[in-house]
Amino acid sequence: MRQGLLDGKYDLLMGMVPTAEREKDYDFSIPYTYITFDLFVPQNSNVRSLQDLEDKAVVVQAGGLMQEYLRETGFAGEIVLVQDIVNALRLVNEGAYPAALLNRLQGQFLISELGLSNVRRVGTDVQSRKYCIAVKDGNKELLARLNEGLYLVSSSGRLSEIQEEWFGVYEQPSTEAYRPFLIGLAVVGGLLLLSAGLSWSLGRQVEKRTRELKQSEEKYRLLVENASEGVVVSCGDELVFANRSAAAITGYPVQELIGMKIAQLIHPDDLLMVMDRYQRRLRGEDVPAYYAFRLINRERQVRWVQIHAVVIEWDGKPATLDMFVDISEQRRAEEQIQQQLRHMAALRAVDMAITASLDLSTTLRVVLEQATVQLGADAASILLLEGDAGELIYAAGQGFRRRLDSGLRIRLGEGFAGQAALKRRTVRVANLNGGSDNLWTLERIREEGFISYLALPLISKDQVKGVLEIFHRTAWNGDAAWMNFVEALADQAAIAIDNAQLLKNLKTANQDLILAYDDTITGWARALELRDGNTEGHSQRVADLAVELAAAMGLRGEVLTHIRRGAILHDIGKMAIPDSILKKNSGLTEEEWQVMKMHPVYSYNLLSQIEFLRPAMDIPYAHHERWDGSGYPRGLKGEEIPLAARIFAVVDVWDALTDDRMYRPAWKPEEALAYIRSLSGKQFDPQVVEAFCALLEKRVQANAG
Repeated sequence: MRQGLLDGKYDLLMGMVPTAEREKDYDFSIPYTYITFDLFVPQNSNVRSLQDLEDKAVVVQAGGLMQEYLRETGFAGEIVLVQDIVNALRLVNEGAYPAALLNRLQGQFLISELGLSNVRRVGTDVQSRKYCIAVKDGNKELLARLNEGLYLVSSSGRLSEIQEEWFGVYEQPSTEAYRPFLIGLAVVGGLLLLSAGLSWSLGRQVEKRTRELKQSEEKYRLLVENASEGVVVSCGDELVFANRSAAAITGYPVQELIGMKIAQLIHPDDLLMVMDRYQRRLRGEDVPAYYAFRLINRERQVRWVQIHAVVIEWDGKPATLDMFVDISEQRRAEEQIQQQLRHMAALRAVDMAITASLDLSTTLRVVLEQATVQLGADAASILLLEGDAGELIYAAGQGFRRRLDSGLRIRLGEGFAGQAALKRRTVRVANLNGGSDNLWTLERIREEGFISYLALPLISKDQVKGVLEIFHRTAWNGDAAWMNFVEALADQAAIAIDNAQLLKNLKTANQDLILAYDDTITGWARALELRDGNTEGHSQRVADLAVELAAAMGLRGEVLTHIRRGAILHDIGKMAIPDSILKKNSGLTEEEWQVMKMHPVYSYNLLSQIEFLRPAMDIPYAHHERWDGSGYPRGLKGEEIPLAARIFAVVDVWDALTDDRMYRPAWKPEEALAYIRSLSGKQFDPQVVEAFCALLEKRVQANAG
């Protein structure tokens, strides 16, 4: 049928999955549904994912998407090719091969239709792909009509009704429960098989529907005007139509939008790009149908929008139908994640400087570079505390107009920096023009142009090592994230100074470096707790209790060290979760919950890159797995779950229940213990629960004695 479309025998194919290779020969409509591929295995198989088949064989349809997918992903097992899905399922049913990777809908239907009793679907959804209508490359007119029609039925809700009617939830234990789904699948499958013979008729129907749409202009306007997306029609250099949602996004009434110049709405930095794509699209050139840009609303605020544009005809003139949504919050969340990743990378750069260089000046230079770049500071300096004399000595600076005196000495308690070191707390000065501090005279402040100032004591192993000074030539406006990062940077600087001093005194040992790393880990956990705002002290408490329980169960040596680190970092993956989800006071939506459940995977992606922390990954990656296999992210069951994660799961729930939270008071210990016992064998390892109860009983006896 694909060749028939290329040869001009057919006008369109009702269903095809776009790929880079296919886009060379075909143009695709906007997606109208998705198809999902899954593993089909014998009934008694333990296979849960492709990773379980790395040294085995997988059956796929020859020339299909899954053959391409396995090759692209570097699948290490044997790829067995068959001509159709029926043969693939029969081979698995007969036990000839351990698994087949097939279309979920077709596979589920054929299992029932063919009466295959020894094959089942795993349910992991290996890959989902967009399903579109395909036309021959270059058939822009037909594609535009199809997209317009799909948009209309999508906006009216009819497309969702059809999908729910035929492709709703089908994962029920009996055949009768998903019979409507199977009937719908058979209908759609039949339509796809007959599409070659019906293509000419479908082409006629497309033309007929187009004429009907034009004749029903009032219905069309009603539909578009009430769409949730902003919809405008651009013709020439102005807007000739706009709906209510477009008015809500831009802030302009519909009457003002109609007749407004397109350029008036677009951010100056994006204007050339948007207008170039608009003109090229009108000329029929190949330009992206979906893209994002900034517009300026009536209040002169910058808003990000995602637009989808198609070419139409308006009063006999070429125009574009532009559908757009406001994605400003999404972009803001993405920028926050990127900022957090930049901060993590900056801390990692300092960490690498600490471990890779014995030269303190090199490490301090890296710290100051990150302070000025990541914090937007105009200047920064580091003063070191000379313990014997009790004085701060200038060690390094960056961003100053005049070089600081390298022989400068400040006594503890003297000036802003001396106060920060003596009182072991951060000193903030909002307006330096209001006074001076021996070192920074009014004359020197005016010469440098500084307005605001920040001094942070550098403390490592409970000893003041120096002071980090941050200078701004504008008013300081740092937020909580800014302060979290500068405090983490100060912690890193303190570690760097401490390490250098240890090396200088020939007292450095491997354990000191490990403690430095652990300080860094604790700093990460502290930064996360400060961001969460609801779990202060949680990481340290669960780390102590997890180590105590592990020791009570007979674990010793480095294993306990790795358990402590893993416990401290158990929720580090939440750094990648947007604040809108992490700090949400009400219940999460299903979509938000799916994002939240990704944090163990984010933990793995972060920690697996750090060799030092790889032995500690079991807890961050697997502490949400459940003994009965219903946990996430991998659905591990029983002793498949690492012991460290099984131990921590009990401790984590205990601490969460017995600690006051913003949304509820702490549970009584006996209530929390009863709850944990009720989940033994379900959520928790029964042996771990037994050991935990014994540990608490031992504590009670010790306190009583």
